[in-house]
Amino acid sequence: MRDNLQNRYTDAPRLPANLLTGSVRLLFWLFVHPAAWRSHLARIDPQLPPDFCLAQLHRTTWRQGAFWRFLFMMGLAWPALAAVLLLAIMALLNLPGTAVFLGLMLGIAVGVITAVAASFAGSLAVSLPIGLAIALVAGLGSALVFNAAGDVVLYGRIYSLDILISALLGLMSGLAGGLAYGVGMGVTREKRETDVSVTLLRQISGVIIGILIGVAAGQMALRLTANLLSAVVMGALFGVAVGWRTHSWKRGLAAGLLLSGLALFSGGLARLGFSGGLVQAGGLLVFMTAVFTLPYVLADKVAGTGAGALAGTLGAGAGLFVFLTDGASFGPFLSFGLVGILLGLVLGWWRPIFLYPFLLIWNALLYRLDENRLARPDAIPAFRFHSAFWDELQRLHLVNLDAYLLFVMETDIAEGRTAMAYLSGTRQRWAAQEAQIELDARQLEQCRDVAAIAAVAPGLAASDLVGSASALLRSFSRISRDVAAATQQESAYNQRLALHAVEERLDTLLRELTRSEEPYAERFRPIAAEWRRIVGDQCRALAQEAELRQEIDSPYIIGVPLTEKQEIFIGRNDVSGRIEQLLRDRRQPPLLLYGQRRVGKTSLLNNLGRLLPSTIIPFFVDLQGPASRASDEAGFLYNLARGMRQSAQRQRELTLPPLSR
Repeated sequence: MRDNLQNRYTDAPRLPANLLTGSVRLLFWLFVHPAAWRSHLARIDPQLPPDFCLAQLHRTTWRQGAFWRFLFMMGLAWPALAAVLLLAIMALLNLPGTAVFLGLMLGIAVGVITAVAASFAGSLAVSLPIGLAIALVAGLGSALVFNAAGDVVLYGRIYSLDILISALLGLMSGLAGGLAYGVGMGVTREKRETDVSVTLLRQISGVIIGILIGVAAGQMALRLTANLLSAVVMGALFGVAVGWRTHSWKRGLAAGLLLSGLALFSGGLARLGFSGGLVQAGGLLVFMTAVFTLPYVLADKVAGTGAGALAGTLGAGAGLFVFLTDGASFGPFLSFGLVGILLGLVLGWWRPIFLYPFLLIWNALLYRLDENRLARPDAIPAFRFHSAFWDELQRLHLVNLDAYLLFVMETDIAEGRTAMAYLSGTRQRWAAQEAQIELDARQLEQCRDVAAIAAVAPGLAASDLVGSASALLRSFSRISRDVAAATQQESAYNQRLALHAVEERLDTLLRELTRSEEPYAERFRPIAAEWRRIVGDQCRALAQEAELRQEIDSPYIIGVPLTEKQEIFIGRNDVSGRIEQLLRDRRQPPLLLYGQRRVGKTSLLNNLGRLLPSTIIPFFVDLQGPASRASDEAGFLYNLARGMRQSAQRQRELTLPPLSR
């Protein structure tokens, strides 16, 4: 196995050393492969939770160079992504260069300020989607404002600037909250899987409380005219949030005083006549930090990180709306806010469908590339770039993934096995199962004689699969073991008897596969027919050998259960007498027949019809037979009833009425 093979198919890949490449990879992991993001964070500091905030870090963490590198890389790529998206959107709107430049600068600035505010006592992970979404909408809104005096003209239609700003604020807060919710749920998935106390009611209540706190904070900041009082209130909100989140009220007091000092400093500069961007940025940072952190922490304590991210973002958006517009144009804000919330919250539903065609094209190109390249022995498969290994959130089955996996296994078994092991633990595990079923089917097809059939059982993966294919493979595995036991018989006569019983089982299996509508019946029916032919030919060859040798038959058979058709079953009268006694008991106690392997338990059950009186009808149903291959409850009960009917006919020649499915 190559040294870096495990790094290709894992949820804990190594981050590239290059700062720019590593930053892009971290952002990519956060949105589509959160397990890799968590693994990288755990590699830096195993004690650091995935939803950590800057306020709860200890000195030992701040002293680590790897952590500073991580912070730098986390903030490097997403502003560039926001800038590219903003430029593309504003180019489509055909806005002038001045408006584009000012909107771009203001949007990135507001996004960065919001992300920094969200990371203080909220969560560093959710601060990135919040900052990204707010940068997009704030930049677009600013460009429209700079391009209009009172109204905005888009493609010949006039829109009220006040209504447009309210709608953009609503969309900003809703979309950012939904995206933050999705990221928060992704990075804390492992913690949520072990916490069953977070109910839907708690999540909804936490979000509502957070929004109300944000609105109240916005109203409070709007009505406070004195800079000192406003600074104290903002600092108190932030201090309570930090103290509650970090479980250290000393740290909360220090954080509150720090934010109050920053607010007073910004207010003082404004009173002295300074009106530059630095003063406005300081005031916005104070406000966003205060109105985001307390709703976030409260909802996080009540219902987890996802609810905290949504509540903090919506609370901050509602507070910002009240603060900037004094509640005007509430309808557009609310309606567009709901649209943004829904788009963000159902991201896990529409994102897989939206991206699916593009993923299919990408994966098909990789498949074609590998078909052309893997003829060279030194070629490395491009299979590692398949979306199944980096898109953790894709719920839909990726077409041809199983065929691609089989192709890689045929050309590079180590690469294919490693990829299959990874896929077995993901949402695309179906492809690993389909590939394994096909590999097992090919292994069964390669059996050309009785010895090969006897040796195939250990290599089957029936225990690792679920569904009808697992039951079929278990049937073939049991037949293989029975053939192995038959070949161990000392005399050709006993081998012939044992193989004849196996031939009957194969004949029954073949009839079931012929009648079955299961998806794998068509694949395994030729295999069962070929095995029956091989076993039948061996039985006839043994019969000829026994006739030529004229050997004395030994009636003792080991390893294979005796059926009622084999007259050599004798004895067990003491056990059958005890069974009859218990069956006639009025209390009708349940019976358990137990014993070590190969002592004759199944042979006794097969022959109970001979040992018990004719007034007792034994129903022998093999739960490792057709009943185990049912796909649902109705099929299981139907196969159970059919087995009882067949047993009554065989044991007592009693015909019971058939039951419909």
